[in-house]
Parts: sequence; structure tokens; C-alpha cells
Amino acid sequence: MSKIVVMTDSTCGLPREVLDRYGIIVVPVQVRIGEEVYREGVDLHAEELFQRMFSSQATPATSLPTGDDFRASFQAALDAGADQVLGVFVGSQLSGTFNGARLAAQEFDLEVEMVDSGSTSLALGFLVLHGARRVEAGASLQEAAAELRREADNVEAYALLDTLEYVRRGGRIGRVGEVIANMLNIKPILRVGHNAVEVAARTRSYKKGVNWLRAALEEAAPVRALGLIHTSGESKTLVEQLAEEFRPYVEEGGDLFVEPATAAIAVHTGPNGVGLILWRRAEGA
Repeated sequence: MSKIVVMTDSTCGLPREVLDRYGIIVVPVQVRIGEEVYREGVDLHAEELFQRMFSSQATPATSLPTGDDFRASFQAALDAGADQVLGVFVGSQLSGTFNGARLAAQEFDLEVEMVDSGSTSLALGFLVLHGARRVEAGASLQEAAAELRREADNVEAYALLDTLEYVRRGGRIGRVGEVIANMLNIKPILRVGHNAVEVAARTRSYKKGVNWLRAALEEAAPVRALGLIHTSGESKTLVEQLAEEFRPYVEEGGDLFVEPATAAIAVHTGPNGVGLILWRRAEGA
């Protein structure tokens, strides 16, 4: 009888207890801060990572896992007795991780179905968790993969930025643009989904940005799952409060996670970033 193991990368943002519960294998992405390189979730955990990222003058950046980490993950699947792997990874146009995993899989005697989530953070995480639950319920590898590919169109992530400094450091805007935006107190909201990152809104204050996120959730409700993420103590307090307010917008039995942001999000948001991740129900479903 075949055994299926679910594999993903550390941008998925799922809590450790969920990953352990379903035996999900996680390939760590790399985080570079100056001359130091860390494996996310292995060498540093979220709070310590935020502290180093936001106290450094160096521009933080993420990169795909090493070949050794990919190979170690597929070997772990074999060691767990699996002969099939459901690989669900960060969007292929957002990172080289998807293709890195696909290439590494060819070195192993495993049947692998690769799912391009088109997103990251808990938008990816919701697909990973759904896949694990479907496998546990008896779905075949192909059935689970096909369902996740359909659902990838229904997950999306929004990130409210309190500062544009980290977007500027990453080369996405110039210094002049940052100064003007700060003078006008503009707080942009990024949308990640369908293998693209775009500006969803430009709000004139942090409070208005939170209100925009609230309206986006109200429009989508009821959602199958909801995630709220943070990058600092202040934003953590805020998202914990929002979680209480937003719970009624989640379907009965749906998941609601409040988690620290993964490095892939935090390198762009900087401190006080807030993320809202939605899994919408497909139209007509």
C-alpha cells in the first residue's frame, strides 16, 4: 500500500504543532542578513529572526533552499516509508523554490506530484494543510494534487506596511518615493496571489489600512480559513485583537491562525507589518 508524505517550504507559515500532527516535511528557505545566512525555522525562529532583521543596517533577503536541504527532505520522505510525495510550494514566479524541488525530486525513487500554490505565507499553508487532510482521509496522490491546483485560485494574502524602508532597500522604490510616501503617511497594502505581487491599495494612515483589510474580509466572508500574521510586538497585539473580531467571518469549523510572519513576508513589510490571508470558497461551491 502506498504511503504519501506532504512536503512544503518554510514560507508556508503553519505552526509547528500542525506540521508535526500531519508529518509534513518542511524545506527551509535561506535568510541572508549582511554576511550571515540562516535557515528559516532551523537556525533561527521567528522572533529572533525579526530582531536581527530589523536591528541590522544590512538589507535582509531570502533565497531558495540549498540543494542539500532539498535532498535531505526527499530522503526524509523515504526514511518515513513513503513512496509518494505531494509537494506544495511557494509560487513558482515568486521564488525558485518550486523548480529547485522539482529538480531534486528527480534524484529519488519517489512518485512526486508538484503543486504550484501561486502564493506564500498561510495562503500556501492553507493548501498544504488541506492536502494533508485529504491524504489522511484517503485521497490518492493525484486526487489531492488536482484539488489543490483548483483551490490555488482561491487563496490570497494581503500585507499592510507601516514603513516603506524595507521595500526601498529591496530596490522596489527609490529614496524619493519613500520620502514622499512617508510625508503623506501613505501605508500601502500588497496583495500576493496568482503568482504575482501587486499593490492592492494605498491608504493614508495605518488605521485606514486596517480598515481596508477589514473591508476585504467582509467582502469575502464567510471564508474557509483565515490567517493573521505579524512582524513585531505591536502588530502581534493588534492581530490578536483582530482575531477575536474576525472569527465570525470564518465558516463553522474553519481554521483561524495567528502567527508570526515568515521571512519571505517580513523582508518586505519591516516591523509592525500586518498580514491578512484568506481562503475563499469557490464561486458556486
